[in-house]
Amino acid sequence: MSRWQKKEEEQQRGSPLWMTTYSDMVTLLLTFFVMLFAFADIDKAKYEQIAESLRGALKGMPSILETPQRDFSVLEPIPMVTPEFESLYESFHELLGDEELAGATDIYMDERGLVVSFKEKLFFDIGSIEIKPAARVLLRRVGEILSRGKNQIRVEGHTCDLPIRSQRFPSNWELSVGRATNVTRFLIEEAGIAPGRLAATGYAEFRPVAPNDSEENRAKNRRVDIVLLSMETE
Repeated sequence: MSRWQKKEEEQQRGSPLWMTTYSDMVTLLLTFFVMLFAFADIDKAKYEQIAESLRGALKGMPSILETPQRDFSVLEPIPMVTPEFESLYESFHELLGDEELAGATDIYMDERGLVVSFKEKLFFDIGSIEIKPAARVLLRRVGEILSRGKNQIRVEGHTCDLPIRSQRFPSNWELSVGRATNVTRFLIEEAGIAPGRLAATGYAEFRPVAPNDSEENRAKNRRVDIVLLSMETE
């Protein structure tokens, strides 16, 4: 047997030549994935450092996973409706249930407490803070009902988003506060409610009950809310 034939026979007994190329490719792929795994370990370490830092910064704060999530699409009642609130609600409903007041008043309970809401057209002329003479009789009767309770009362003035610019009212802030203040003074002076139970505040156009996209909705937002505060809110 010649030397060439012997050499060829030895080569045929080993792995095929393509295996060499294939092995090199597998080795390179293995190296590549090991490198990716190493990078992943580094990122994980950084993540753990960040997480630990956040845990330290937020120590003592309730976890979002432990906090019950509220459905803001549903108007939630106050946590506890007291017998006093029930009695006052019935009294307001009897007083304001007249057909002539339909659409101009609203009575409901929310997280603040018992709310009696009056639309602008019932109490005020547009751009004015003076209580209408006809509304004074109604407001006096509202004050009589409020005087039966003991909770704190907050009078809130609200406007729509239409701007007002006058010498007396440079913005809706002054208009909303002026209306709330006049209603508060009336409840003290005409209805005999103790001043210590009352507070007046104005929110301008920034707490609407409806989108300011139509005159109908804007009329809903122009209002004065008399809020009989729950104990949790006080």
